[in-house]
Amino acid sequence: IETEFGPFQLVTYRDRIAHDLHFALVRGTPDASTPTLVRVHVENPLADLLHWRREDFGVASTDALRLIAEAGEGVLVVLSMPRDGEALLERLRAGSGTASDTGKGKDAGQWRRNGAGAQILSDLGLGQLRVIGTPRKQIGLAGFGLQVVEYVHA
Repeated sequence: IETEFGPFQLVTYRDRIAHDLHFALVRGTPDASTPTLVRVHVENPLADLLHWRREDFGVASTDALRLIAEAGEGVLVVLSMPRDGEALLERLRAGSGTASDTGKGKDAGQWRRNGAGAQILSDLGLGQLRVIGTPRKQIGLAGFGLQVVEYVHA
């Protein structure tokens, strides 16, 4: 597909549990032996559609695409998240808070998203990852043949 940052290959994935549709935007021909610039991004309509910049939103998808385009190779995985209009309004009203991120089921949903992102990166043939974002504990990546070798700030 043609984006504002040039051409990317679009690969789609369907989650067999939640039936969500996830996207991978691939630039170049990444492989397992070469450290590859990646970002696993959970869809956020406030940041992705409205381009709202807030520290608690993390790296913007456009910033990740720009970095990947500049590098000439990399992958942006966009994981869909069910939209709940009331939770979205709550988050808008909370200003810089993260009201919609609290409550039961958060940990299970986070694990499922992490697993989906790892499966997609593995399916694309990646191995060594240069992750766009802040350092965080990554559990279970080795089971997918993935290893974080560097964190890159956007």
